Amino acid sequence: MPSRREFIQAGLAASVVPVAFPVAESAPVASVPHIAAFSSHRLTHVVCDARFRSSQAVAIEAARLGLPVVSIDGDISDFWFHDLAPVWSTAPHAIAGLTAHGPLFCLERFGWDHGLRVVFRGVHRFEGDHVEHSLSGPFRTIAAAHGTLVADDWPTHLTRLLNSCAVTHDTASTTVRGAVGGGRERDSDDTLCTLFTLFSWVIAPKHADPAAAMRRS
Repeated sequence: MPSRREFIQAGLAASVVPVAFPVAESAPVASVPHIAAFSSHRLTHVVCDARFRSSQAVAIEAARLGLPVVSIDGDISDFWFHDLAPVWSTAPHAIAGLTAHGPLFCLERFGWDHGLRVVFRGVHRFEGDHVEHSLSGPFRTIAAAHGTLVADDWPTHLTRLLNSCAVTHDTASTTVRGAVGGGRERDSDDTLCTLFTLFSWVIAPKHADPAAAMRRS
């Protein structure tokens, strides 16, 4: 398990590493593959940043769905050391969230040591009264986003997508533009946020390739 020093160093690196997740502009979603092997998972934690209204809305919906909610203010050190690290040291359970880039950066890298990967990633760019959702992940999850994230209550629909996201071999990417629900996004100090980015994600065990398994047998 990473020490506190390693954890702090990872957090500092997150603040300087450039963020670049190329997703094709308005990328079309292809037809559903005939065979899409997938494994479902149950989220053990949904991480939400209490500083932002959109993330607060995700927390409300996650709690309504009966999912354990972790509220942070941008710092995940307590969550990691007291909750997640002990769980992942026993079994690599799936988690999800809507956060800034720093928490995702740290959790993604710590997940690598436990056999987990980011299987769904959403980049949500806020521009005034609109938000652009650039998504990459399992085909069925991405396909469902087209009909749900255009609404101004998109955080509620996003929560359901994160909860139903299955680890698949068939992946897709797309960009959806929608409205910011409840007026413009504001942080916990009620400061108007016009240009910023949040990240949604699911970190889960990678699904084994059945073809590879057959070749090994």
